[in-house]
Amino acid sequence: MKKIIIIIFFSLGFLLLSQISSMVASKHPYPPCLDCTCTGNYCKQPGETVPYEWSELIGTEIHKAKVIVERTNPNVTAVVLLEVSCIHIFDVCCNRVWLCPDGDGRVRIKPIVG
Repeated sequence: MKKIIIIIFFSLGFLLLSQISSMVASKHPYPPCLDCTCTGNYCKQPGETVPYEWSELIGTEIHKAKVIVERTNPNVTAVVLLEVSCIHIFDVCCNRVWLCPDGDGRVRIKPIVG
């Protein structure tokens, strides 16, 4: 009985977080999340030539990095996060790349799809 209550509690919590994420995401100027179960190069299909990871962009000015990501993989939208804490919605999206800045407005963490 205790296990069932714990499972129900976590399920309800997950549903609530999903709803909050959807509400927050709808207020942002980027497309809705295309859910996927992969991140980075694990999303790449055989024969695809577009990149899914951009380690070479670490240290690059963040708005320049956004242009590079979107130009090299037109299937994604690069989202520039405003704070160095890099807080964002934790959906795994095949069409979104988070760009996390350092204190100088440069990419701090390797941008990846998902």
